[in-house]
Amino acid sequence: MIWFTADQHFDHENIIEYCKRPFKNVSEMNRVIEGRFNSRVCPTDIVYFIGDISLSKSPFLIERFINRLNGIKFLILGNHDKLNPFDYVDIGFVSVHTSLEKEGIVMVHDPAISCVDRSKPFLCGHIHELFRVQKNVINVGVDVWDFFPVSLTQIVELRNGEVK
Repeated sequence: MIWFTADQHFDHENIIEYCKRPFKNVSEMNRVIEGRFNSRVCPTDIVYFIGDISLSKSPFLIERFINRLNGIKFLILGNHDKLNPFDYVDIGFVSVHTSLEKEGIVMVHDPAISCVDRSKPFLCGHIHELFRVQKNVINVGVDVWDFFPVSLTQIVELRNGEVK
C-alpha cells in the first residue's frame, strides 16, 4: 500500500499550542502520532513524508523517530527539515527530494511557493489545519487527518469526490 503524511513535528512542544493539537505534552503527541501511523502502515508499505518531520538538527534524535515508524520511507523536504539531505538517507529514508511526482500525483511541502504543474493532483503539508482539500490540492498533514497517514486509496476517493 502507498501512504502520504506531513507535519509530524516530532519533539516540537510549541506546535501543540500553535495548531491547537489535543495533547497535554510533546511526549503524548509523539506517542499518539507514532501509534496511529503504525496502526495503518505495514513494514513493506511505501510512505511519502511531505515535510516537517522534526525541527531537530540532530540526526540521532530524528533517526530515533524514523526507526520506530513502519514502511519504506521517502522524504520531500519541508521548511523545518534542516539536516543535509544525505543525513536523511543515512537515518532511513530511501531518497530525499524538494518535490516529487509519483502515481500521477505531485508532492511538495509548501503549496504557496511551488512551481509544479497545478493541473495534476497535488499533495502538500505546511498549512496544518488551514484546509484538507481545496480544488486539486490535498493537504496530507496530520492536523487534518486526526494524526493518521493518508492512503493512496483515500487520495483517489477525494479526487473522485467520494470522501470529504
